[in-house]
Amino acid sequence: MGTVLRMLFLLCVVVAPIVVWTTSAPLPQRVASHFARGGHANGFMSHDGYVLFMLAMTTILPLVLVAAIGFVPRLATARLSIRYREHWLAPQRRAQTMATLASFGCAFGVLLIVFLTCIHLLTVQANARVPARLDEATFFTLLVGFLVLLAAGIGFLVVRFGRPR
Repeated sequence: MGTVLRMLFLLCVVVAPIVVWTTSAPLPQRVASHFARGGHANGFMSHDGYVLFMLAMTTILPLVLVAAIGFVPRLATARLSIRYREHWLAPQRRAQTMATLASFGCAFGVLLIVFLTCIHLLTVQANARVPARLDEATFFTLLVGFLVLLAAGIGFLVVRFGRPR
């Protein structure tokens, strides 16, 4: 499972910036990038600034977070905050604990990249309207889906690293 999640994460890291780059051409020079209640634009960025921001958000941010969740604990085990740490970091369980964290990190990275790429596509769609207007129903559906899946992932970790049996 871990290898599949790593490959999926790497695929997303490659595909997301391609999607952002190729779909950004029709954006205006002054991109509506923030929206108020009702989907009305109330914040703007330059075209190039927006594209660079979204490229960073869909690549650099997920890479940093995945590294922090899945790989830094291998290097700084003493700083890892986990309940029942003596049990879960015992030599016979340490490798599996680290593998679980790495898998969770990659799954979270995939979720974040997909969410942010969808937000970008909604922004492109919003800027195609005159005046720019965000489809709030789709935005909130995406947001709720993201939060539900994130909560499920956190719930998985809580159960996985719960009281030892």
